[in-house]
Amino acid sequence: MENIEIIVSIASAALGLLITTVTFISKFVTNAKAKKAMENIVKIGNAVIPYIREAEAFAHYSGEEKKQFVMTKANRFAIDNGLKFDEQAVSDKIEELVALTKQVNKRGSI
Repeated sequence: MENIEIIVSIASAALGLLITTVTFISKFVTNAKAKKAMENIVKIGNAVIPYIREAEAFAHYSGEEKKQFVMTKANRFAIDNGLKFDEQAVSDKIEELVALTKQVNKRGSI
């Protein structure tokens, strides 16, 4: 009877340790993936700045056509550098950068 109590006690401690370890590893892997995804977005975000400048030189193109040019260049950059391309995140980053430059230019013209 005493042996069974010891075995159950050890088993419950081992099970608790196993659950804690699995939880830690899964959170670590999830955080590592999220970190990698954010690093990729930052790399692509930094790469699109020259593409935005280049697209702004296209006088007879609409804003949407310029954005598609930048998106295509960003996708090519991601492929060339082995990065995962998140179209929505890159699109949001481009919109953010364009809005920032418009705000800066607006202040400069006052």
